[in-house]
Amino acid sequence: MRHLLIFALSLLLAVSLSAKKKGAPPMTSGAPGDRTCHTSKCHAGNDLNAGGAEISIQGLPKIYEPNEIYDITLSLQQKGAKTFGFVATVADEDGNAKGTLVSLKHQPTQLIADTKTKSRTSRRYISHTEKGIKRAKKGESQTWTFQWQAPDEVASSSSFYFAFNAGNGNKKKTGDYIYTREVTVAPAKK
Repeated sequence: MRHLLIFALSLLLAVSLSAKKKGAPPMTSGAPGDRTCHTSKCHAGNDLNAGGAEISIQGLPKIYEPNEIYDITLSLQQKGAKTFGFVATVADEDGNAKGTLVSLKHQPTQLIADTKTKSRTSRRYISHTEKGIKRAKKGESQTWTFQWQAPDEVASSSSFYFAFNAGNGNKKKTGDYIYTREVTVAPAKK
Protein backbone atom coordinates (compact mmCIF):
# COMPACT_ATOMS: atom_id res chain seq x y z
CA MET A 1 0.00 0.00 0.00
CA ARG A 2 2.81 2.39 0.91
CA HIS A 3 4.56 1.75 -2.42
CA LEU A 4 1.34 2.44 -4.30
CA LEU A 5 0.91 5.75 -2.46
CA ILE A 6 4.50 6.79 -3.21
CA PHE A 7 4.04 5.85 -6.87
CA ALA A 8 0.79 7.83 -7.11
CA LEU A 9 2.35 10.92 -5.50
CA SER A 10 5.38 10.68 -7.80
CA LEU A 11 3.12 10.46 -10.83
CA LEU A 12 1.07 13.46 -9.67
CA LEU A 13 4.22 15.52 -9.11
CA ALA A 14 5.59 14.61 -12.54
CA VAL A 15 2.34 15.62 -14.23
CA SER A 16 2.12 18.95 -12.38
CA LEU A 17 5.74 19.85 -13.08
CA SER A 18 5.37 19.19 -16.79
CA ALA A 19 2.11 21.09 -17.28
CA LYS A 20 3.73 24.15 -18.88
CA LYS A 21 5.77 21.99 -21.24
CA LYS A 22 2.57 20.65 -22.72
CA GLY A 23 1.37 24.04 -23.88
CA ALA A 24 -2.28 24.97 -23.71
CA PRO A 25 -4.75 22.14 -23.24
CA PRO A 26 -6.22 20.84 -26.51
CA MET A 27 -9.72 21.88 -27.46
CA THR A 28 -9.42 25.29 -25.77
CA SER A 29 -9.17 27.41 -28.94
CA GLY A 30 -12.75 28.65 -28.91
CA ALA A 31 -13.53 26.75 -32.14
CA PRO A 32 -17.01 25.20 -32.43
CA GLY A 33 -17.22 22.47 -29.81
CA ASP A 34 -14.11 23.75 -27.98
CA ARG A 35 -13.92 25.60 -24.71
CA THR A 36 -11.39 28.26 -23.79
CA CYS A 37 -9.13 28.48 -20.74
CA HIS A 38 -11.61 31.09 -19.53
CA THR A 39 -14.66 28.81 -19.70
CA SER A 40 -12.77 25.85 -18.24
CA LYS A 41 -11.54 28.15 -15.42
CA CYS A 42 -7.84 27.26 -15.70
CA HIS A 43 -7.23 31.00 -16.21
CA ALA A 44 -9.93 33.10 -14.59
CA GLY A 45 -10.68 36.34 -12.82
CA ASN A 46 -11.47 38.52 -15.82
CA ASP A 47 -14.14 38.46 -18.50
CA LEU A 48 -13.31 36.90 -21.86
CA ASN A 49 -11.75 39.43 -24.29
CA ALA A 50 -11.93 42.17 -21.63
CA GLY A 51 -8.35 43.24 -20.95
CA GLY A 52 -7.67 45.51 -23.90
CA ALA A 53 -4.72 43.54 -25.30
CA GLU A 54 -3.20 44.25 -28.67
CA ILE A 55 -3.18 41.01 -30.64
CA SER A 56 -1.26 40.57 -33.87
CA ILE A 57 -2.06 37.77 -36.35
CA GLN A 58 0.08 38.07 -39.46
CA GLY A 59 0.56 35.96 -42.57
CA LEU A 60 -2.97 34.73 -43.19
CA PRO A 61 -4.10 35.28 -46.76
CA LYS A 62 -7.57 36.57 -47.59
CA ILE A 63 -7.73 33.91 -50.30
CA TYR A 64 -5.70 30.71 -50.08
CA GLU A 65 -4.25 28.63 -52.90
CA PRO A 66 -4.28 24.80 -52.76
CA ASN A 67 -1.16 23.26 -51.14
CA GLU A 68 0.38 26.71 -50.57
CA ILE A 69 2.38 27.10 -47.35
CA TYR A 70 1.77 30.21 -45.26
CA ASP A 71 3.90 31.47 -42.37
CA ILE A 72 1.65 32.66 -39.54
CA THR A 73 3.09 34.87 -36.80
CA LEU A 74 1.28 35.70 -33.58
CA SER A 75 2.07 38.12 -30.77
CA LEU A 76 0.30 39.75 -27.87
CA GLN A 77 0.74 42.90 -25.81
CA GLN A 78 -0.97 43.26 -22.44
CA LYS A 79 -0.02 45.87 -19.87
CA GLY A 80 1.33 44.19 -16.73
CA ALA A 81 1.36 40.64 -18.14
CA LYS A 82 4.35 38.47 -17.28
CA THR A 83 3.54 35.22 -19.09
CA PHE A 84 1.85 34.53 -22.39
CA GLY A 85 0.46 31.64 -24.36
CA PHE A 86 -1.75 30.62 -27.25
CA VAL A 87 -3.51 27.69 -28.85
CA ALA A 88 -4.82 27.55 -32.42
CA THR A 89 -6.65 25.25 -34.81
CA VAL A 90 -8.10 25.41 -38.33
CA ALA A 91 -11.50 24.07 -39.36
CA ASP A 92 -13.90 23.99 -42.27
CA GLU A 93 -17.57 24.96 -42.05
CA ASP A 94 -18.39 21.56 -40.51
CA GLY A 95 -15.70 21.88 -37.81
CA ASN A 96 -13.29 19.37 -39.36
CA ALA A 97 -9.55 19.93 -39.84
CA LYS A 98 -8.59 22.03 -42.82
CA GLY A 99 -5.03 21.94 -44.13
CA THR A 100 -1.97 21.06 -42.05
CA LEU A 101 -0.45 22.95 -39.11
CA VAL A 102 3.35 22.77 -38.88
CA SER A 103 5.52 23.65 -35.87
CA LEU A 104 8.85 25.11 -36.97
CA LYS A 105 12.24 24.16 -35.59
CA HIS A 106 13.72 26.89 -33.34
CA GLN A 107 10.27 28.39 -32.69
CA PRO A 108 8.56 28.21 -29.28
CA THR A 109 5.60 26.28 -30.73
CA GLN A 110 4.50 22.66 -30.70
CA LEU A 111 1.77 20.48 -32.12
CA ILE A 112 -0.43 18.90 -29.49
CA ALA A 113 -0.42 15.13 -29.95
CA ASP A 114 -3.58 13.60 -31.46
CA THR A 115 -3.90 11.30 -28.47
CA LYS A 116 -4.29 14.32 -26.19
CA THR A 117 -7.10 16.00 -28.11
CA LYS A 118 -9.85 13.44 -27.50
CA SER A 119 -11.66 15.43 -30.17
CA ARG A 120 -14.78 14.33 -31.95
CA THR A 121 -13.30 15.96 -35.05
CA SER A 122 -10.09 15.57 -36.98
CA ARG A 123 -8.73 18.95 -35.88
CA ARG A 124 -5.10 19.40 -34.85
CA TYR A 125 -3.90 22.04 -32.39
CA ILE A 126 -0.71 24.07 -32.13
CA SER A 127 0.39 25.84 -28.96
CA HIS A 128 3.31 27.51 -27.18
CA THR A 129 6.12 25.58 -25.53
CA GLU A 130 7.42 26.16 -22.02
CA LYS A 131 10.06 28.48 -23.50
CA GLY A 132 7.29 30.26 -25.40
CA ILE A 133 5.46 31.55 -22.30
CA LYS A 134 8.27 33.90 -21.28
CA ARG A 135 7.82 37.52 -22.20
CA ALA A 136 10.04 39.28 -24.71
CA LYS A 137 9.89 42.46 -22.66
CA LYS A 138 7.52 43.92 -20.10
CA GLY A 139 3.95 43.47 -21.28
CA GLU A 140 4.91 41.84 -24.60
CA SER A 141 4.89 38.21 -25.64
CA GLN A 142 7.48 36.59 -27.81
CA THR A 143 6.43 36.06 -31.39
CA TRP A 144 5.18 32.59 -32.22
CA THR A 145 5.59 31.53 -35.85
CA PHE A 146 4.26 28.34 -37.40
CA GLN A 147 3.09 27.26 -40.83
CA TRP A 148 -0.19 26.26 -42.37
CA GLN A 149 -0.26 24.23 -45.55
CA ALA A 150 -3.54 24.85 -47.30
CA PRO A 151 -5.56 21.78 -48.27
CA ASP A 152 -4.94 20.29 -51.71
CA GLU A 153 -8.59 20.77 -52.65
CA VAL A 154 -10.30 24.11 -52.92
CA ALA A 155 -13.68 23.28 -51.48
CA SER A 156 -14.65 25.64 -48.68
CA SER A 157 -13.47 28.45 -46.45
CA SER A 158 -11.05 27.74 -43.60
CA SER A 159 -11.54 29.34 -40.22
CA PHE A 160 -8.60 29.85 -37.88
CA TYR A 161 -9.46 29.86 -34.19
CA PHE A 162 -7.01 31.40 -31.73
CA ALA A 163 -7.07 31.65 -27.95
CA PHE A 164 -4.45 33.78 -26.19
CA ASN A 165 -3.45 34.03 -22.54
CA ALA A 166 -1.89 37.08 -20.91
CA GLY A 167 -1.00 35.91 -17.42
CA ASN A 168 0.04 37.78 -14.31
CA GLY A 169 2.59 35.11 -13.40
CA ASN A 170 1.22 34.39 -9.91
CA LYS A 171 0.95 30.62 -10.68
CA LYS A 172 -2.71 30.71 -9.67
CA LYS A 173 -5.88 30.56 -11.71
CA THR A 174 -6.81 34.18 -11.01
CA GLY A 175 -5.98 37.51 -12.60
CA ASP A 176 -5.19 36.28 -16.13
CA TYR A 177 -6.75 37.49 -19.36
CA ILE A 178 -8.01 35.17 -22.11
CA TYR A 179 -8.72 36.40 -25.63
CA THR A 180 -10.22 34.62 -28.62
CA ARG A 181 -10.06 35.48 -32.29
CA GLU A 182 -11.51 33.91 -35.43
CA VAL A 183 -10.16 34.63 -38.91
CA THR A 184 -11.73 33.06 -42.00
CA VAL A 185 -9.87 32.73 -45.30
CA ALA A 186 -11.61 31.93 -48.56
CA PRO A 187 -10.47 29.40 -51.14
CA ALA A 188 -9.22 30.55 -54.53
CA LYS A 189 -11.85 30.36 -57.23
CA LYS A 190 -11.68 27.28 -59.42
